[in-house]
Amino acid sequence: MQDNGKTTPPKTDDAQRTQGRPSPAAVDGRDKTATQVAPTPTIGAPNAAAAPLARTARAWARSAWGAARHHRAATAAVLLAVALCVAAVVAAGLGLLGGPDDARVERDAVAHAPAPDWSAGAFDVAEDLVATGAKVRGRSSVAGRLVVMADVTYQSGRVRATAPASLTYERDADGTWRLDVCRLDGAASFAATRGVSRTRIRAGVGAILAKADASSGSGKKSLATLYQDADVTIKKSTFDRKRQQQDVRIRLVRRRGYQALGCDVDARFSFAAASGSWELRKASASKGARRASLSPVVGTWTGTFQSQDASGARCFGAQGQTLSITIDALSNGSRRVTGTLGCVAHYHAAPQQDTDACDGDEAISGVTFEGERLDPADDPTHSTYAFELTTPEDARGTISVVVGFGSADNADRAVARVTCSHTSKESFLLIPYDATATYTDTFTLQRQ
Repeated sequence: MQDNGKTTPPKTDDAQRTQGRPSPAAVDGRDKTATQVAPTPTIGAPNAAAAPLARTARAWARSAWGAARHHRAATAAVLLAVALCVAAVVAAGLGLLGGPDDARVERDAVAHAPAPDWSAGAFDVAEDLVATGAKVRGRSSVAGRLVVMADVTYQSGRVRATAPASLTYERDADGTWRLDVCRLDGAASFAATRGVSRTRIRAGVGAILAKADASSGSGKKSLATLYQDADVTIKKSTFDRKRQQQDVRIRLVRRRGYQALGCDVDARFSFAAASGSWELRKASASKGARRASLSPVVGTWTGTFQSQDASGARCFGAQGQTLSITIDALSNGSRRVTGTLGCVAHYHAAPQQDTDACDGDEAISGVTFEGERLDPADDPTHSTYAFELTTPEDARGTISVVVGFGSADNADRAVARVTCSHTSKESFLLIPYDATATYTDTFTLQRQ
């Protein structure tokens, strides 16, 4: 056939013979699709030229995956190097490379961060908050300046605070970083490191009693008024640092002359993290807080002789002798007392005339008594509060004592009247009869 640059189309018989003859690949079974009819392309299918590229990409992917599986260490090293390069590029883009290290930033924060706003409440001690530490928590670049965020810690004697701060740095011409601004960026959080001070508890007793009044709902005279200027004793104070609360028990006693009010008040305080102050949560007073008693009369009293009244001539055998009255117990209503007595008893008949002493004057001690509160009309001492003390019967005579505490013009006055009665046999015109001599010694009392 002559080659004149033109391609001669195959003859029809040749084409048919060629199509009917299988390919070598089909004969040895390598081409499983040789006998299958190729699908007809559809409209919109990918360009046939892209198929080799897709196959090539998949082949590269399979090769890369196989290499990664067989060379894991080398792959990890490459990936790490790539990650470091990316981080370096990002850091360089943000302008962070060469910035001050965390240690310097934290020193700058401690030195320059302002203290958070804080004011002492009614139960707080007014103390300055001083920065004691800081911790960097982030960096950013703003308009070519470096901004570092840090948490700054502050401390006083009783409170710890943490506040977020931002420190802005600028680079000088010589390349060094200079702190430009340090300011707080949010509210502080507070925590108590110690409980409410005893000084503030005592100073805040009025508020504590007002809280107790509110909880009881009583319409009677307020506890704050009743216990104004009372003596305050803090019996218990327990600080729970984990729960940030404190429980307190206070003993209050108010004396007016020989009258006293007394109660125990339990109070609970909670520390507010947002404000940094102790807050009184609740308070309650013990039963009987408004009931007055005469507890100041309990104790030992000694008497100094002042004068004597007698049914006849007087005997001053008690002069220069010590009267001792010990009140051991007082009933809840302050109507009854018990105790012991020591005095000079006049166990003799009336003398012919006033005398310094008589046979029958006897010093006694440890004599028990029981006492009853006297109504003002029955009180010979004209005192604010008076008790009549009765001793056991004695064949030689009887002894009774009236003790009085306070008066209209002297709230601290204390007196005692000791009356001894002795009955003896007498006769008139040989007619016997019982003659009773009575002696009443008056004493001023002092608490021993």
